[in-house]
This record gives sequence, structure tokens and C-alpha cells, in this order.
Amino acid sequence: MGGMRTGEHARHWQHPQLPGVDLLRARYVSHTFARHAHDGFVIAAVTGGVEGIGLPRGAEHVGAGGVVLLNPDTPHTAYAGAREGWSYRVLYPSVEVVADVAAELGPARGTPSFAESVLDDPDTARLIAEVHRAAEQNNGLAAGTLLRQAVARLLRRHGTPAGAPAARH
Repeated sequence: MGGMRTGEHARHWQHPQLPGVDLLRARYVSHTFARHAHDGFVIAAVTGGVEGIGLPRGAEHVGAGGVVLLNPDTPHTAYAGAREGWSYRVLYPSVEVVADVAAELGPARGTPSFAESVLDDPDTARLIAEVHRAAEQNNGLAAGTLLRQAVARLLRRHGTPAGAPAARH
């Protein structure tokens, strides 16, 4: 399991210099999440094991280096996709936070959204983990800068064009 601890753990928190963003660092082996949705976005980097995620179009399995992107109100489940479970670092930015970053990229044209829900993107996964590390080290300036870089990268690469329907995978 590559140095992963055998037990489950989760830390959900907010950093005072990251308003509108919740953070979760967790490892799950047998825990499952029943079908649910979030008011804001979900940007998760799988850091170990395999996460199974049930989306309206079917199940996906995401391994280390993978990124899960969920638009607001996308129903989903989550569960261990392999016996060893999964670990991940998750950012839960509000719609307003993502819209602010989108506006920095160019004229705002509607609510930003992501076209894909599952990405094989180790570089962006590392960037998401760096946001967490900076917040854990109480470096709010670095965490905020890295957050904006990560969201901007995801919007540029995977954002839906103006007027296109958001993915509800």
C-alpha cells in the first residue's frame, strides 16, 4: 500500500485565508458515501488506492494521480474501488470562488462548469495536494495562489464553453 496507514481517517476543515473553500484529507477503506450532492464544486485528487464513484452515467474508478471534478448538485456516491481503499485530498470551492477565477480568465459568460468528471491528470492532482499542504502549513497566501492556479488550469482545460450544458456525469 505504499506507506498508507491501515486505518481510516478524515480531516475536514476551513482555512481562514481561503474563504468559500472547504478542504478534506481522508483515507477510507470500508466507508461508503450514499448518493448525495454538494452545493458547490468538488475538486478531488486521488493520492492512493482507488476511489469508486457512482455517477448518473455509471461507475468510474479513479486511481492515484486521478482527479474527480463535480459540478454543483451532481448526484454521486463514493466507495473503495479496491481492497486497500483510497486516499484523497478534496477542495470544495463555492460557486462564487470558481466564478471569480473564471472572471479572471476572461469576460464572464454564465456559470462556469466542467465538461468531464474524471481526469487522468497527475500534474493537476499534485497541484491540488499542494493547496492542501500550504493550508496545513498555515501559509494562506500560497494556498490561495495555488488554489487559483488549480481552478484556472481546470477551467482552461476542462471548462464548458459558454452556453453549453454542464456535465452531470
